[in-house]
Amino acid sequence: MTDHTPATPEEQRALSQEELGFANQSRQPALGQLSDKDLSDLIGLLRVRRNRARDIAARQGREARGKVRPSGKSSAGGNEGTRSKAEYLTAALDRATEERGRREAGGASQTELAEQAMQLKTEAETPNPMLEGGGALHPNDPDADPGKKGLAGTERATAPSGALDHAGDLPARERSGTRK
Repeated sequence: MTDHTPATPEEQRALSQEELGFANQSRQPALGQLSDKDLSDLIGLLRVRRNRARDIAARQGREARGKVRPSGKSSAGGNEGTRSKAEYLTAALDRATEERGRREAGGASQTELAEQAMQLKTEAETPNPMLEGGGALHPNDPDADPGKKGLAGTERATAPSGALDHAGDLPARERSGTRK
């Protein structure tokens, strides 16, 4: 499913202007308007940025836990901001990759799907000659289902006890204790 929602304020805070531009390009309708080459370039840029943010977040987490020496003057206090940046870039990369997969699979574009839906809708609005005022199909329609068959031909030929005729009732009556 493609994402039509604009960037949230949290996403705008987490990403740089350039990264935000890449993330916005990974949303519809801008994503659908990209050429295949531009889409591949966008995926490459998003992947590089995502990997960098993920690596920095991992390093900051190790520094905050005291596992490694700080790379700067002081150790990182946490990695929440960089982790959220990596998550937003991952979501943008997923959207772009999904679009490329849809294109490679030969899926119809949103425009083609909308045109097909409109065609089906207009066909459904035209009256069917077999319908009479919106009612059921005409009874003389050769394709009509005959419906439920009568029950007269399905009568039981034998008694529930298994007797074949009135003389066969005797064993059943003896078993039931109602013999007369």
